[in-house]
Amino acid sequence: MKPRKISMIHSLGIYTISNVINSAIPFLLLPLLTQYLSTSDYGILTNFNSLIALLIPVVSMNLMTSLQVVFVKRNEEIGSYISSGMLAMLALTLLFTIFLFLFKKLIASHTGIPESFIIFAGIYAFYQNVVEVLLSVWRMEDRAFSFGVFRISRTILELVIALVLIIIFNRTFDGSIHAMSFSYGIATIITLVILYKNKYLPYSFEWKHVSFLFSYGAPLVPHVLASVFIMYSDKLVITHYEGLSSNGIYSVGFMVGQVIGLLQNSFNQVWSPYVFNHLKAGSLAAKKSIVKWTYLYIVVILLITFLFYLAMPLVFYFLGKSFQQGMTIVLWISLGFAFNGMYKMVSVYFFYYEKTQFIAFISVTTALINILLALWLVPKYSFLGASIGTMVAFFIQFVFTWIWSTRLITMPWHEWKIWKKQ
Repeated sequence: MKPRKISMIHSLGIYTISNVINSAIPFLLLPLLTQYLSTSDYGILTNFNSLIALLIPVVSMNLMTSLQVVFVKRNEEIGSYISSGMLAMLALTLLFTIFLFLFKKLIASHTGIPESFIIFAGIYAFYQNVVEVLLSVWRMEDRAFSFGVFRISRTILELVIALVLIIIFNRTFDGSIHAMSFSYGIATIITLVILYKNKYLPYSFEWKHVSFLFSYGAPLVPHVLASVFIMYSDKLVITHYEGLSSNGIYSVGFMVGQVIGLLQNSFNQVWSPYVFNHLKAGSLAAKKSIVKWTYLYIVVILLITFLFYLAMPLVFYFLGKSFQQGMTIVLWISLGFAFNGMYKMVSVYFFYYEKTQFIAFISVTTALINILLALWLVPKYSFLGASIGTMVAFFIQFVFTWIWSTRLITMPWHEWKIWKKQ
């Protein structure tokens, strides 16, 4: 086996193990938490997470994604770029905090989230963005071990705080929200210290970096928001038509199906740097390697998805009677995340060539399709209809992105000689 392949598989193994551990901790505690939180509590918690997910891209202008391009193409400017981007992100956080304060009553009336949490949602999003900046740097440096330790440590801290607040102090959904804010707040302080010590956070601010951040990241905002809508709009529709309790049941089933999302995200954390470096090389052999990995991935992720679904009766046995109906949606959600992983395999070309406006168009279009499907299917089939709509939306996003990527770059998709030994 070639050294480059060994390095990729080694990094993939570390990312996968760290992500499995990171996600397995809350997943294994799910049976315990479902005994203390009602289905309505889960519905409110899910809607709050949806709000955070909507704020993350607009507060950061996708700094984490753009710095990967700067790291590969203009590495000598990376410190100044991160510093300038952080200051821009802080300004945007303050702006959106004012916005949330002004519209807190309207948001609360549609989501069930208490107004006191809505006001601070922008700050919580800022915390998560800062942490993701460090994790993005470590990914580009191929420091998979540091990446894993940091992620797992923060998750353990969050869950310890959540368990103490929920079980000992009898808190409900607010216990989980406080745990998230405290753990990310501490992680943010640690992140800033690490970035500063490693000279990634100098006292520097340059308008050219802010200009690039907005020119690269602004077109990605509708793309990321569209992805968030694909994942969360169904929950809002379910809350509207079926209530918070049904949303809570759906959210638990969604979380179980999201295990496939965990696996494909692990691969993507290795895939992006791998493809960036291979495209920079520009050789036909490099392109063939990318295509081989793409085809293998599609086969493997579909096989894993169906094998995972066979274990659902055992998984839901431990989740309590109130959430048993969530098992009906797991296959559709799992397939949706499998298609989402395939989309990430081909969307990487748009990020490398800085053609983010095209991928934004695809994402917005599929998000609109997802919302229309949810509005049509949820009143007829409840949350089962929402799960099918989500799966269809992710499939459309994958197919459209793959087709459009062939106009951006010529890859040997139809050259079967790539399977012969070189």
